[in-house]
Amino acid sequence: FVMINVPPDLGQDWTRIISDTRRHIVNKINRMLETNIEDYIVFEHFLTPETIADRTGSYRGSLYGRNGNSKMAAFNRHPNQIRKFKYLFFTGGSVHPGGGIPICLSSAKIVANEILKKTH
Repeated sequence: FVMINVPPDLGQDWTRIISDTRRHIVNKINRMLETNIEDYIVFEHFLTPETIADRTGSYRGSLYGRNGNSKMAAFNRHPNQIRKFKYLFFTGGSVHPGGGIPICLSSAKIVANEILKKTH
């Protein structure tokens, strides 16, 4: 499994980007492992910001929300709850505390604790 961070979809040529990036990654893995990794690839599937946006409705295909790549990203994330709605909570890579599986699980834990506080 290889995951690379890319910018949001602003109309880039994702076919070319995938082709170029795949070539660079395969070459690097081949060099590091001193083998031809392509002999072992059974399945490939690519997600681009375009396909992520189509499947999830995320803004420009972003996994980390609108502020994913700036120095202030952690401070600009959406809150886990909008106070206007007592039982509406948000969790995942685009809200506090951010992206990545361990961090998204932390986000889910925050939301679970908030729900428990409100219902007990």
